[in-house]
Amino acid sequence: MNGPSTGRFVALDAWRGIAAVLVALYRIEVGGELHSLSFVQNAWLFVDFFFVLSGFVIAGAYGDRLGSPRATLAFVLRRFGRLWPLHAAMLAAFVAVECVKYAMGFSKGDTGTAFTDGRAPMTIAWDFLLIQALGVTDYTSWNSPAWSISTEFWTYLVFALLCFGGRRTVVVAAPLLVAAGLAIVAMHSPTAMDTTFEYGMARCLAGFFAGVLAFATWRSFGTVFVPGVAAATVLECLVITVAVVFVAASGRTTWTLFAPLVFSMLVLVFAYEKGRVSRLLTTKVGLLLGELSYSIYMTALLVSLVFNKAPVFIARMIGIDIGEPHEGALYPHSNIDLGQSLLNDAYSVVYLVAVVAVSWVTFRLIEQPTRAWFNRLAGRIA
Repeated sequence: MNGPSTGRFVALDAWRGIAAVLVALYRIEVGGELHSLSFVQNAWLFVDFFFVLSGFVIAGAYGDRLGSPRATLAFVLRRFGRLWPLHAAMLAAFVAVECVKYAMGFSKGDTGTAFTDGRAPMTIAWDFLLIQALGVTDYTSWNSPAWSISTEFWTYLVFALLCFGGRRTVVVAAPLLVAAGLAIVAMHSPTAMDTTFEYGMARCLAGFFAGVLAFATWRSFGTVFVPGVAAATVLECLVITVAVVFVAASGRTTWTLFAPLVFSMLVLVFAYEKGRVSRLLTTKVGLLLGELSYSIYMTALLVSLVFNKAPVFIARMIGIDIGEPHEGALYPHSNIDLGQSLLNDAYSVVYLVAVVAVSWVTFRLIEQPTRAWFNRLAGRIA
């Protein structure tokens, strides 16, 4: 690119895929060198990268197109079609698993904890309507990553409504919403940005509108400084280092409140797509990960549940007792040797391959056709 663009940012799409893979890796419960890294243990923080990138991309794609009821309705339909169909499919999968759990308990005269607490029947409706993380319901425990989908969808509506006042209104409101979101999280969340159902909406508003501000900065000053390949490569390596150190060191402290700022810098640097790292990201692997990123994020929990339980289940079937989680061969404990650690790392890689494979299926069978249908509907309206 030679200057600001409102088209597709391919390198940033790839970063979305990488972030989704890191969040997926965070979900597997194994020991080993890979999973013991503080960077992986804190990879949940990349959800804030999703929020920032979403704000950046949405502001670029729709900031000048919204402002009328018809355009807003078309926008909402497009975003709903992007998020909800796969979310609904994953919700149905988790409900089906709970039904099996209930049936197995019923056959033994004890339904146990099926359809209780966070999976009570009413919570299905909350997740279905995408209101489970707005602070108006109790906690739900179906496909828990969907909390961010709930907050992001309603944040889209906030953005669309602000667009009725024009670009200036959005730019003026954005820093206020970032500050308000961070203030709410800082005052009420004991684990700072590690808040989901409780103050997830505030967290999402802060990240999304930080991304909106990042795009406003890119639009205003993106042509003032256009780095060459060497300078861009240095900047890319520098901002990656800052992001990695930040994620690894911040834990669940108040330092995580700087996540929108750190990820905004990452987005701004890679929006140029000028450096050699960007060139690597725009290869076929990067493009594939970017395309599958939403499916990776939404399916990883279900796949991780299988991989977290499979070792103990299989071992017991063949008469080997490898203990309970956090004691056995594929679970973390303090005395595993290097060979066992490498085995755990290999298991984590197999798990990630499985996540990508499942994501490819859900992308082709659910995401693509439903998104196309909603886009056609929105196109007729617009």
